[in-house]
Amino acid sequence: MSRLRLGCCFLALLTPVGAQRNPFETPQDVELGNRLFQTHCSYCHGVSGEGGRGADLTQGQYHHGGSDSELFRTVRNGIEGSEMGPVRATDDEVWRMVAFVKRLGTAGVQERAPGDRAAGKIVYERKGGCPACHVIDNEGGNLGPELTQIGRLRGIKSLEESLLKPDADLPVSYRAVRVVTKSGETVVGIRLNEDDISIQLRDPGDKLRSFLKDNIKEIRRDSPSLMPAYGSILTKEELVDLIAYLDSLRGTR
Repeated sequence: MSRLRLGCCFLALLTPVGAQRNPFETPQDVELGNRLFQTHCSYCHGVSGEGGRGADLTQGQYHHGGSDSELFRTVRNGIEGSEMGPVRATDDEVWRMVAFVKRLGTAGVQERAPGDRAAGKIVYERKGGCPACHVIDNEGGNLGPELTQIGRLRGIKSLEESLLKPDADLPVSYRAVRVVTKSGETVVGIRLNEDDISIQLRDPGDKLRSFLKDNIKEIRRDSPSLMPAYGSILTKEELVDLIAYLDSLRGTR
């Protein structure tokens, strides 16, 4: 290891994490960070950081701070109350992942989906029937994820995939179940709670349904998403416009 790198590491040990700059920012560090990212992060954030179950990292916007030390803490400790847990890596490996994430953050800042956003909003509201299940700015249903800032959380590729293959990367909290009662009733919905005695669902009409398991014949989980695949519903132009509209939803800056 070079004297310069040894000096950087020594200073990093003496400096509180909150004030640290990343001591691993060479092109070689970024490449190593990329490899580590693919192992630890790509499942949720996408191979290129384009988002999916996790946030889109190509926009250079981070809810918990974008300084070197803030990103380090986020990667090292995870985000409480979310699916993102602490990473199993050394501090040096975390710093290299931070270097790669910051490089990603400069890649898509200016990225905007092609298509007509205004036309896409019409597709969303009328042909897609999306407001029945999704909330934007406190308006809409609760069966699917909120979309108020989906364009900031997901990249264009991820938005397209969610419309064409909604089962591909669906959060656990929005996976569907099918309950068949002993009396012959079949109810499909999103599972809200389940224990040894009962199961509670939110059905497509946004109604809460509760069933005692003693009265249930079968619970099936073989159709994860209630959302249809829009590739067979919308034209290519409508899909492009809808993606443009979703990409424009970036919440309050």
